[in-house]
Amino acid sequence: MIEKHSLSIRGHRTSISVEAPFWAELNRLANVAGCAVAELVARIDSDRQPETNLSSAIRLHVLQETLQKAQTPAERGDTSHVILSHVYLGTDDFERSLRFWAAIAREIGLRFRFEDGERGWAGWQPADADRPLFLIGRPENGAPASIGNGTMIAFNLGSHALVDRVHALALALGGRDEGAPGLRPHYHPNYYGAYFRDRDGHKIGLACHRPDGDSSL
Repeated sequence: MIEKHSLSIRGHRTSISVEAPFWAELNRLANVAGCAVAELVARIDSDRQPETNLSSAIRLHVLQETLQKAQTPAERGDTSHVILSHVYLGTDDFERSLRFWAAIAREIGLRFRFEDGERGWAGWQPADADRPLFLIGRPENGAPASIGNGTMIAFNLGSHALVDRVHALALALGGRDEGAPGLRPHYHPNYYGAYFRDRDGHKIGLACHRPDGDSSL
């Protein structure tokens, strides 16, 4: 439904007609910007192209702001928000580790990034982003790989069933059980997790933070 409002734009009364939802969102955007609706409309008017009338410019502005708000940083191609660049697990047997992690990576939806057999390292990345990378490889200093006491890498998975499958796969591939799949409400009510150690002894966590069957979170 079209609503017509009369606003004072730079000292001149101007009649503007746009749909009611656009007026509501325009009011919200003005409140966020800490200004009056008329002031925001004046800015839009100053920025619009000559061939675009003011009502259309207002619609375009509201839609652009709504889309910007709806998109995640990753969808906008912005990776500056990603706090981790990469994680690296050392191994003394690259081929064995590669077979193990290639299967796990496929199951949890990581995308293959590279493999360098001569150097002895390989990497995967999220399906929809470039970072963080998950890397395995021989230690750079040539010394034996070691594990840390209290050190763990945990993957955020989308369902209880996926936690179950990845944990079972890890054990089938020669990993060692460090905690069967199940709810762990001492973390939070919906925390469903499991733990294993890979073939080199690194402790790995699998976590789903959603209620079982809920894909909306």
